[in-house]
Parts: sequence; C-alpha cells; structure tokens
Amino acid sequence: MNAVQAQFVTITPEAAAVKIKKKRIVVLDVRTNEEFAQGHLPRAVNIDVLDSVNFMQQIQSLRKNKTYVVYCRSGKRSVKASEMLINNQFKHIYNMEGGILAWKGELLK
Repeated sequence: MNAVQAQFVTITPEAAAVKIKKKRIVVLDVRTNEEFAQGHLPRAVNIDVLDSVNFMQQIQSLRKNKTYVVYCRSGKRSVKASEMLINNQFKHIYNMEGGILAWKGELLK
C-alpha cells in the first residue's frame, strides 16, 4: 500500500501567475481547441480533457517529473485533468482555481 497518495494542489490564479514566470513550469490548458484559440495563458500547451482517449495518449508524451499548472475555463475540467495526471504518476500538479475566468493576467491568441 502507498504510504503517501500523490495529490494535486489547488492554487489561486495569482499563485499560478508566479509559478508560470518560472521557465521550467509547463502550462497545460485542458479546454477545447476552439476555447484555446479564443485566448490562453502565455506558453500554454492545449490538450482537451473532454476527449479523454486523446488526452490519455497525449499525456504519455509529457515528462512526469516536470511541474504543471493546469487550467480550464472555470476550474471544473482542470480538477478532472489533474486527477488523471496524478493517476498516471505525474508528481507536481497545480490546479488553477477558477480557471481562465479568474485569470487577471494577459491572454495570448
């Protein structure tokens, strides 16, 4: 039995902004391609969590030891995505509370 069950950490958009400034952080946008095209966080990688088969395939190519900030539109899908990442042995997952709706920083198109 696992002594410690890995978990993701929910952080505020302000805390996410601080983390995102670090170059080693991977910003993961789990919204649809259409939503992503309307505006996204700087340096974000888009993998749609609603397409769960594709999502599972795509995350296999990601490095499990990197640190990820995960977000969606309002914060619901990113929780699901964060759980899926943790269940696939990813170690450092931060879920951005409130999603892009709560984000105060710049958005790229």
